[in-house]
Amino acid sequence: MNQQTSAPRRFTTLFAESMAIGRKPNGGTDRMALTPDDCAHRSWFVKQLREVGAEVRIDAAGNIFGLFTWDNSAPYILCGSHLDSQENGGVLDGAYGVVAALCAARAVDKAVRAGQLAPKANLAVVDWTNEEGARFEPSLMGSRVFTGSLRLSDVEQAQDLDGVRFDDALREGGWQGTDEPPQAAAYFELHVEQGPVLEAADVSIGAVTGNWAAVKMDMRILGEQSHTGSTPMSLRKDALYGMALLTVAARELADDFARRSIELRTSVTKVQLFPHSPNIVTSECQLHLEIRAESEENAREAAKQLTDRFTEIEAASSTRIKVTGTEMRPSMAFPESGISLIERAAATCGITCMRTKTVCGHDAVALAAHVPTALMFVPSVGSHAHAPNEFTKPEDLANGVRTLEQALRICVANGDFPAEGE
Repeated sequence: MNQQTSAPRRFTTLFAESMAIGRKPNGGTDRMALTPDDCAHRSWFVKQLREVGAEVRIDAAGNIFGLFTWDNSAPYILCGSHLDSQENGGVLDGAYGVVAALCAARAVDKAVRAGQLAPKANLAVVDWTNEEGARFEPSLMGSRVFTGSLRLSDVEQAQDLDGVRFDDALREGGWQGTDEPPQAAAYFELHVEQGPVLEAADVSIGAVTGNWAAVKMDMRILGEQSHTGSTPMSLRKDALYGMALLTVAARELADDFARRSIELRTSVTKVQLFPHSPNIVTSECQLHLEIRAESEENAREAAKQLTDRFTEIEAASSTRIKVTGTEMRPSMAFPESGISLIERAAATCGITCMRTKTVCGHDAVALAAHVPTALMFVPSVGSHAHAPNEFTKPEDLANGVRTLEQALRICVANGDFPAEGE
């Protein structure tokens, strides 16, 4: 049955407004967490929530919740994503899921108030603070504070590259709330895929079954400052050379695993060099290194193999490598009840659906260890992500909103994710 829903019509108008906030000439955006453009986007979101009668709550981490409450004794189905973006990022990543959730929740609210739907749970639309971790580390900050896997005191002192602290940015932007967040019975997130799987399969909806594991390391490579002209090559302790060897080693590691038919994705990012002069041998490099694999076992094995090469790299470059922080994101399976709910909702709307996994981290990954969680994808054209040219066809964006609305209708009527057959 191809069920028509009301949310996509409203979504088209609202998302055009969303994309216009902070949009750059290249088509992308720089709405990093708690920057003026992100704050403007958050203010717009709060305005939209209030216009449709939702109660707005903002917690101590700056997470914004728009509550649609029909039964004060019932818990809430949370749905949403994040409004912050990467530096020079795209307008879809995160914001699509927030605006879609707003439109879907509004349509469900209208159905409840019209007597067309008897609710056993309430709805809350959420914008999680600093999902990207592009300005303040770590990523998934707001959702992890919500679940208790991070304490707010653990992240208040996080600084951006200009030395601005997270708690100062939160307070000065007016987003340091005091409200209690709603009690969550389940969480539902809609996101652009950011990968090639759905487009290659010509399928409109991805029901995510779980996430890849990731090892994330913050590192310093220490050398010795000297003159680029007068210092012989044999006497140089060039931190940048050490970083280059480490970067190559990380890529070679992925190639080695590929020869064993194991897919590994490695990257070196967020590089800072000291000092900044064309005539000084680099004395220090700071960087972020990631290893992602489908299984936690493979991610850990790859990390060990890479760290085993540190001594070789240090000897070749006359530098020292220091790991200043390590985080392991485990792989997790999402509940079958949420996966089958996405499939059921898509089928009701007459939309194609397939099961897939997420390589990327999302707020849903943070929530999944604490409440029943469902994550749904729509296709990304050309697999472009974290870039101004990220794009999803308008019909696929609408299909995602339709499927989300239908899934939320089922959740609200059931009180949580229904068991198969309910």
